[in-house]
Amino acid sequence: MSNPYTGLVTSALRKSQLLSTSHYDSPLHRLALEEGALLQLWKAYRAFLAELSQQLQLGFETESLQVIDDSLQSQGRASSEVRELQLLLSEPESWLSAMLCAWKQLLQLSLAEEVQGQENLIPTHNIAGPRPVTLSLEVLLEWHASLSELVRRQRTNLEEC
Repeated sequence: MSNPYTGLVTSALRKSQLLSTSHYDSPLHRLALEEGALLQLWKAYRAFLAELSQQLQLGFETESLQVIDDSLQSQGRASSEVRELQLLLSEPESWLSAMLCAWKQLLQLSLAEEVQGQENLIPTHNIAGPRPVTLSLEVLLEWHASLSELVRRQRTNLEEC
């Protein structure tokens, strides 16, 4: 059975890799490449959750790990793939937690700029919240490698079942 999300995951991972290895000539160009690469990593992760949902034959498309887990639990089923993702998300220092935290930071900054109608020149941070993630092409390439490896390994495992 062909999974319609496999190509979306692969495409987003490749786009992220291309953006992360592109050359830049200004700090603004570098920032645009980093944000674009992060967007593609986020899209790859979300598409992988939909792919996982399809592979687990849940009967619906979802982009939420919690929805997948809730559905499996209601059916009395478990998945080592879902458990691995949950463990990564529960560990604040994991690459997946850092990647999703960076995405949330980027999204919150974009929303704040939209509301203010201007660029926020002084970064703010809630001291009680998670530590801000600093984007760099190196960290994006690390996240890309980690997500690519996770997707490859979990796909192999699911095919064997």
